Amino acid sequence: MSGLQRGMIEFEVDQTQLQRIELKLKDMKAKAPQALKNAVNATARDAKKDLADKAKETYAVKSPRFKKAIAQKNATASNPTATLKITGAVNELADFKYKDNTSTDAARGKVLKASGLKSLQKGNLKAFITKFGSGHVSVVQRKGASRLPLKKLLSPSIPTMIGNEAKVYGIVKPNIEENLQKNIQKQIDRILGGK
Repeated sequence: MSGLQRGMIEFEVDQTQLQRIELKLKDMKAKAPQALKNAVNATARDAKKDLADKAKETYAVKSPRFKKAIAQKNATASNPTATLKITGAVNELADFKYKDNTSTDAARGKVLKASGLKSLQKGNLKAFITKFGSGHVSVVQRKGASRLPLKKLLSPSIPTMIGNEAKVYGIVKPNIEENLQKNIQKQIDRILGGK
């Protein structure tokens, strides 16, 4: 399994792993590529769910879109490599938990569930919530002393959140590697058991 790079995780198994499976299957070693394909695809499915769940548990996003942001390309018998591609643009801070400004305080917001709401103020420029003519709600801040222009406050993209080694991917990665070994053994047992 390769690490998360440019929003992609590849689940691949080397030749030595295939040879070990063939050795365990003995007379049925022709079924090894199919077993490997099934194990890799099951691992990718599990990883997709685990990554989405961990990200949802870590980030204070209002409507979690993590599962939809992860596309899975399945492995085949001839190419036992599955890929998870994580896509998504930068999110607005309004997609996360926030509290409206008061007459004296700036709006407050948080990206991580574990953190508290932080005041969104830069110098004497306070953030506030606004509703545009289209009905879109944003957390914004003025760019200067004049009334306009406004700057939307942004937060990390879904690939950045899921790829966070300390909070999501780094925590789930050992489970992914363990699941791959379990899924390979499950496929071997299924073939040898005749199920």
